[in-house]
Amino acid sequence: MREKIWYEMVHTKFGDIYLAHYLSRQKTIRKWWKIFTLIFSTAGVFGWAIWEYIPIISCTLIGIMQIINLVENQIIMSDDDLNKVCELRNQYTSYFNKLEKFWTEFNIQKMTDENATEPFYQLRIIGEQIEELDNKIDVRIYKKLKLIADIEARNYLTQYHN
Repeated sequence: MREKIWYEMVHTKFGDIYLAHYLSRQKTIRKWWKIFTLIFSTAGVFGWAIWEYIPIISCTLIGIMQIINLVENQIIMSDDDLNKVCELRNQYTSYFNKLEKFWTEFNIQKMTDENATEPFYQLRIIGEQIEELDNKIDVRIYKKLKLIADIEARNYLTQYHN
């Protein structure tokens, strides 16, 4: 039972940290996309009178960007999708806090394996609900973010639960 609780904590902490980094990355991408769109839109307007080829280039880029805007949600996460990821991260954090409390109680021998089994599987119901929501949301796995989240989760757990 000890290992099941521990690995559930590791998995949950990893999910929480990964989503924090994922959200940060997606918000940065969204911000730069809006800045890029604004710059080229205004460059097209102000460039007509100044340079001969700038308007053509700007119009071409604006046209391409308008086409991309039609499929933007396939390329960049929408605000609604980001809110769902935020909600998922909040659920991971809440679940981890409950698991950590449960681990602490189990670890200081307030519970035996027999006494811990039923409450643990009651907690796992929350974990299953989180996994269900996670499957509905398109959270892509990036190797770099995965590595960072893994290191941070291990560091946290080593520091507080060595």
